[in-house]
Amino acid sequence: MKNQVVVLSDIHIGDNSPTCWYQSSIHGPYLQAIFDWVVANAATVRELVLLGDVVDLWTYPCNVKPPSFATIAETNPDIFGPNGGLSRVMDALGGGVTYVPGNHDMAVTQADVSVVRSQGGHQLAFAQSPYSPGIDHRVLLAHGNDYTLFNAPDLTTKWAPLPVGHFVTRAVASHWATHLKEGQNVAQLAGQGYPNGVDWQTIVKGAINNKDLSISAALIDGIAGEEGVSETAPVILADGSQTTLAEVKTVYYSLFTNWINNNGGEPDGLLVAVKAALADYNSSYMGWFAQRQAFQSGADLVVMGHTHEPIAGLEESLVQYVNSGFECPSSPDMANRPACFVVVDMDTATAKIMKVTSGNDGHMTISPTTAPTTSIVVSPSEDRSCYASIHNATPQDLTLAAQTLTHGHFITLPKTIPAGKTATIWVQDYPLPSPFGSGASVQYRFPDGEDAVFTFDCPTGVYPNSVAGGSSFRAKSGAGDWLPQGQVPSQGHPLFVQYEVTPSAMQGHFTGRCGQNSFATSVSGLQPGQSVVLNGSTNLSNCIVANNNAKVFSISLNQVSGIYSYEVSVDAQGPEGVFSGSMYLYFTDQTGDRYLLTVFKHARDTHTVSYNSA
Repeated sequence: MKNQVVVLSDIHIGDNSPTCWYQSSIHGPYLQAIFDWVVANAATVRELVLLGDVVDLWTYPCNVKPPSFATIAETNPDIFGPNGGLSRVMDALGGGVTYVPGNHDMAVTQADVSVVRSQGGHQLAFAQSPYSPGIDHRVLLAHGNDYTLFNAPDLTTKWAPLPVGHFVTRAVASHWATHLKEGQNVAQLAGQGYPNGVDWQTIVKGAINNKDLSISAALIDGIAGEEGVSETAPVILADGSQTTLAEVKTVYYSLFTNWINNNGGEPDGLLVAVKAALADYNSSYMGWFAQRQAFQSGADLVVMGHTHEPIAGLEESLVQYVNSGFECPSSPDMANRPACFVVVDMDTATAKIMKVTSGNDGHMTISPTTAPTTSIVVSPSEDRSCYASIHNATPQDLTLAAQTLTHGHFITLPKTIPAGKTATIWVQDYPLPSPFGSGASVQYRFPDGEDAVFTFDCPTGVYPNSVAGGSSFRAKSGAGDWLPQGQVPSQGHPLFVQYEVTPSAMQGHFTGRCGQNSFATSVSGLQPGQSVVLNGSTNLSNCIVANNNAKVFSISLNQVSGIYSYEVSVDAQGPEGVFSGSMYLYFTDQTGDRYLLTVFKHARDTHTVSYNSA
């Protein structure tokens, strides 16, 4: 029955000074209500995960030394003390509480949290992001700042891992320290609880259009101007050392360039850097990063925080992404921006968002709530990607041997697909949503040298989608339904394919003579959804050849809808050179009818023969 994990992020507990987003007098009852809810549901909850920005070491004026974790814990005994809320939860869950740092608390260590103990002797656990609360890793928890330009750990500076976002937050706190009225705090003002007031979009666009512009310098200039903070005033760091915003501009000058270089250089790295900047600006592309992380990790569900915006799902994807929201909304905003958290069902790898509301009598109510979904692209763009999920149902690992792009670029391309596991290839249209769509041919190899080739294409315009390879596959496009095995949706995007790779005996096994004028036959023939295995190999390029370096790489048979019932898909290249002629391929069906495919283009491509047959 203990199949639930509660995820709580972005509480931002500080020392209750006026510039702290979390104020115990305002937010304390909401947080304690969540702790009470977890204790009351301990029969089904197995773990509470504090997913980053639990305490806040950033929201303090530049001229104030930020407090330590120990100081914040001592200031908030109702949370961290032996009789506090976390103690009650730890005892109810038999331990079962894990602290995962974010960006505002990236300096917090395992030694810091280990001093938080319950009356029953349980100790607060510690883990780094991303964190998986299950042994099968279907669910992955990440704070989310690692995917944002201004708040990801920066290991290139003398203040590593502090990012430039630390100094942005300090400057904003300095502004409020001089503008708050006596007895007032920022939680009493509308629109607080997250950095605001800066025209991030203009800064990002300027950095994109003029690559020699330091995006960090522009950001600091914008902050200093908007908040009225001197660039030469001292900024006191946690270790007591001092700097200035002017020095910060110099130290982080190459931030944007570093992101480009660390993500493969231009043009791919530039696109990732732009997405990371926009993820900081307005939370857009967090879904893109969540999907990439899921594919890379083999997860079905990714839960993040950081953005302070609850998200209920990812549109048109093989995986899901939800965001847990935050726990420190300003008092005037609570009606429209409630405190939220997430409950994950570990059996189904699904999640629901819960909200905490206060009645007129102060009684707290916790209930499910709705939240918007998001996409990997920003409107009006459309996702014209190809997603090829490959399940290796054989006892041997598959290793990447070759890959060819038709259009677009690889976002994820697994180097290996272990036996019994599933991995996902993601090809996105490039460099931005393009008129050509996306497509690729990818070749994996077994230890014995046998190859498995997967070809998929999601073009735009009049050209149809195409899929080939694997022992069998299912496909669909966009929000449509999965088609019967071996059928391909002729139009629509993105294109989703689920391949199954089984031992070669399950595929169309052919034997024959290799070389020019080659031929091959099979007792059982090639069935829809299967690929040709010729003389024990799915890589046909050493056997089915013609003059002038013409060759066939793979052949598969698909059942399709429309005018024709069947489609032979051939990954091939024609003869090279002027006057070199064509390569002629003949296919014979079970009734004896023969179909011709002529390949004259030398560039490798997917060719098809559509036909009807009894």
